[in-house]
Amino acid sequence: MDRPSTSRQSVEKVEMFEVREHVPYQAELTRAPAAYDEESGDIYDSSWLSAFRAICQLINLLHHMQIAIVVFCVWHFALTSAPNGTISNLELHIIFAGTGYQLFLVEAVLTLNKHNAWSFQLSKDAKRIVHGCLQLIGSLFVLAGTFLGLAKVDMVVSSAHGICGVIALAFTMASFISGIVALFSAKVRMIVKSGPVKILHLALGLFSISMGLITMVIGFNMDYFAAAQGGLSTALMSFTILILLYVMIQPIVDLISTTKKSM
Repeated sequence: MDRPSTSRQSVEKVEMFEVREHVPYQAELTRAPAAYDEESGDIYDSSWLSAFRAICQLINLLHHMQIAIVVFCVWHFALTSAPNGTISNLELHIIFAGTGYQLFLVEAVLTLNKHNAWSFQLSKDAKRIVHGCLQLIGSLFVLAGTFLGLAKVDMVVSSAHGICGVIALAFTMASFISGIVALFSAKVRMIVKSGPVKILHLALGLFSISMGLITMVIGFNMDYFAAAQGGLSTALMSFTILILLYVMIQPIVDLISTTKKSM
């Protein structure tokens, strides 16, 4: 009586073995730790890599401080420049355009920086959402600030500051539109390829933020601002140039890598 059951069990084992034999083997992918602390049991990156990341985050923090200083000085000058405390279109132009470029659009670019202090832990999709929201707010501020400045001079643009400002506004709007297309390019891939759209968005964004900050540098050097601020004017120009150079690093890297992938 026991023999049939025993033979049946052996047949089932053979069948199970044959089924398992045909299952493809998947090797477990593991990453060897760079450093291991025996006392705490924690895994760390290598000392050089950790030090490099710390230095990059420190530099990023210093640039955020420079951004805060420039924005504060712009607001302080605009709100206190008139003797009687009134705020004209010119002061509103300084507040809106300066805040749009120096705060919202610069922070929109820094959102995608892998060493940015407040966004490096976000996912790629979260970074894109925050980047888009900041770009939208910054574009609206720049649009309002530019037209307030044009209203002050009766739509007559003759100075270098005004010409650069209008050019920066045009490319800022174009960058925003290309950013919307790039954001939804995955859904309309049958019509528009994502690679060229991203390249166009990066190129337009680089040029618009460059022209916007250069416009601010020219504004800080104008007699209207420099005569009242003295040495602070030179400091603000230096801060803005340093911020521009730092902000351009990550977009240039992304532009090169995206171009190589699209080729």
